[in-house]
Amino acid sequence: MDTLMLNYGRLLLTNMLNHGNLFYKNKINYTFLILIKVNMSQLIKYNNIEYFMPFLFCNDIYIPVLNKLLKDEVNPIRYVYGSLFCAWGGGRICNFKLSNLHRVNNYLEQLKKYKVIPTFTFTNLCVKDKLNDEYSNNLLDIAYDNGAHFIVATEELYNHIKSRYHEAKMHCSVIVPSIKRIDEKSFDETRFYNKMLDKYEIVIIRPEYTMENINKLDKLIKDISRVEVLINQYCKYNCEMHKEHYNFLSQIENYKYNNVELPKEVQQKFANNSESNDIFSLCPKNNVNNKESRSVFLSQEQIEQVINIGVKKLKIQGRSYNFNDLFNQLYLYFFNNEIPCSEIRDKTDKICAQIIQENRKASLLCI
Repeated sequence: MDTLMLNYGRLLLTNMLNHGNLFYKNKINYTFLILIKVNMSQLIKYNNIEYFMPFLFCNDIYIPVLNKLLKDEVNPIRYVYGSLFCAWGGGRICNFKLSNLHRVNNYLEQLKKYKVIPTFTFTNLCVKDKLNDEYSNNLLDIAYDNGAHFIVATEELYNHIKSRYHEAKMHCSVIVPSIKRIDEKSFDETRFYNKMLDKYEIVIIRPEYTMENINKLDKLIKDISRVEVLINQYCKYNCEMHKEHYNFLSQIENYKYNNVELPKEVQQKFANNSESNDIFSLCPKNNVNNKESRSVFLSQEQIEQVINIGVKKLKIQGRSYNFNDLFNQLYLYFFNNEIPCSEIRDKTDKICAQIIQENRKASLLCI
């Protein structure tokens, strides 16, 4: 019976997360579901590393799940990133809007007991005329009061946030160098990162730059401890469409936020193939059959190299992933692979199902 209920719980959770319904209340009585005590040694792959995880407002059930799973170890998850649907959100299409800011405050309050820093992805590129948006500024106020950090991709939003909160902790988005590399023929990427380290708390560097300078990052970057290395970017190497892609996503967010019908020229850029790998029809990875050739994933050896030269921060991509796909990334880059994947997965599922049973929800948000 335990196996049957566990499988059902896994299916239920997957369906919820696949459909983006974080408020679904579980009506099933899991009377027979038993939590097996986790007792593993060295679950985590790397020590003395701070992870950035895509757990803020999406797949956030992983926060209490991993907290229980790793109770006998130091939890290396330091930052959880994501955003609510607002005028400043970017990088991914967000369908999750929460107008009740009291509930947002309760949500961020809950995160404190897990000792993680909420990091808002305010990376929309079309924010120049949106800086005074009331909801976004109210969200900023609550986030700042709860110790949040902010990832930005424009100078305008950086200056706006700093004008309201001089002590705000800012992160420079990987979107910035990705676009500058395209716009500026003589773009000096090393100089750019070192200059950004004078302004930002943390600077996210392109995985391609990491790969190309794998043996000398510590010599090129003046403070290697404050750069964040993205290790699993699902994107073509040095993609030439980065700028248009992120501009497209920013436009979509703005039109949706203002309840305005998409112009025809924007609609035409939507991928109309259900098997596409991205909603942006011009994204090169939509036309590449080999998954490896449309990804910029660092190998285990490369990750160990950057750790050995002083990198302390690793970012795992996955805001748009469902529970199962994200677990696969966690097993590859977060968990000790000497422990069988099935063993970690079974224990993860049992903890997850117990949390759903106890709280009748698959999210940290107060219902």
